[in-house]
Amino acid sequence: MDFSIIQAQRKAPTLEGVHRALFIQPHPDDNEIAAGGTMARLIHQGAEVFVITVTDDRFCDGAADGKETIRQREELNACEVLGAKHVAFLGFADKTTASVHEISMALVPYIRELRPDAVFSCDPTLENECHSDHIKVGYAVRFAVMDASCDFYPPREDGKRYNNTWHTPILGQYYTDKANTDINIADFYEKKCAAIACHQSQGIDELMEAIALNDLTNEEHTKFERMKLLRNCHLHCYTPSVE
Repeated sequence: MDFSIIQAQRKAPTLEGVHRALFIQPHPDDNEIAAGGTMARLIHQGAEVFVITVTDDRFCDGAADGKETIRQREELNACEVLGAKHVAFLGFADKTTASVHEISMALVPYIRELRPDAVFSCDPTLENECHSDHIKVGYAVRFAVMDASCDFYPPREDGKRYNNTWHTPILGQYYTDKANTDINIADFYEKKCAAIACHQSQGIDELMEAIALNDLTNEEHTKFERMKLLRNCHLHCYTPSVE
């Protein structure tokens, strides 16, 4: 047995080889607040960056009438600033009554279609997270990443298996208290702030406070975004810490 390979697999992955990344956010603005610099950095490196927004400013599930909402428009503008491609608004309401399973099942087809090298969302295990949308979406993304690789799931009426399964190489989680990677976004911080400024309806002062709380600044005043990055092999029955 080659223990050097095992030791290498225990380390957190890097984003250097990512060519396609999918960022799945609970609400419009979460990606920009927590990972806007990472998105801009990946795009600068030549990667395609895709975005899915799970909820918007509807307050009742099933109330979508096809009209673009204010928050949808703001999110599209933010993606344009960053150079990201917004794929879908899933149409769930804020504080959705949908289950984790329902959200996850809505995500699986997109993961199979886009075949991303990395999928990013919020960490549902953040100790002091109390927002049910964040908790549900974080778990839904975890399950969708796993389920997209299963050719028998979800069961088909004809009993056939799927031929478009996808094993996502990297799962990235932001809004985490278990970070194993600090991503230097110093060169992309202004673009991140410009993208966040698109979300005027949320109050820019409040959003900038959120950035200050979540972005690290070291003694050289370099900005970082904290992430928990996991390899595909870490996503099932894996007990050692990933560093």
